[in-house]
Amino acid sequence: MADTALAGLPRIVRAANEVRWRGQALMALGLASACYWTVLWLIDGPVSPAAAGIFFVLSLTMGLVLGGITSRRRLAHALATIKSPRAMVHETPADALERHTRASVIFVFAAVILLVFDTFVSGIGGTAALLAGAGLGLGLIDRMEARRWEQAETDRGSRLFLMIRPNALLVRMGTSECFELPRAALPDDGPSPFDLP
Repeated sequence: MADTALAGLPRIVRAANEVRWRGQALMALGLASACYWTVLWLIDGPVSPAAAGIFFVLSLTMGLVLGGITSRRRLAHALATIKSPRAMVHETPADALERHTRASVIFVFAAVILLVFDTFVSGIGGTAALLAGAGLGLGLIDRMEARRWEQAETDRGSRLFLMIRPNALLVRMGTSECFELPRAALPDDGPSPFDLP
């Protein structure tokens, strides 16, 4: 089917993979922000360790608490309202790579602009500490949620997918539609003729 015919349709992506990628991206953003703050501190830039530490702990705590509550609700809602796929397509690995690349570029440019602006305006490095805490907290929660998605797939013996809108870069952080497809039954006919002895 031509790409133009599929352009306006929603896509479904495997839930565990998508949530894991989002968690990795958020944790990378948090670690990069922490490294930026550390470099500023090492070169005697405009930072205040005490104030930045408070900002970091507060944003990390808020990220863990709010992310944990949202993650639990998102997963419970998705598993309670599982549907069969309708008129939509599976996202190909090439489309997923392109979408993830665009999302990563936007994350990086937004963080760079915020951090550079904060360096000139503030003298404590608060934005870097906030980004580091929130990114690490939310990223850790997403990584843990990805494991729960994989466990749900194992328990149900199927693959679970989330819907992503045609022009969206990420699956919604809130509740999202969940779709279930049974795993293809693999015949157990003994070893393959291509297996090594």
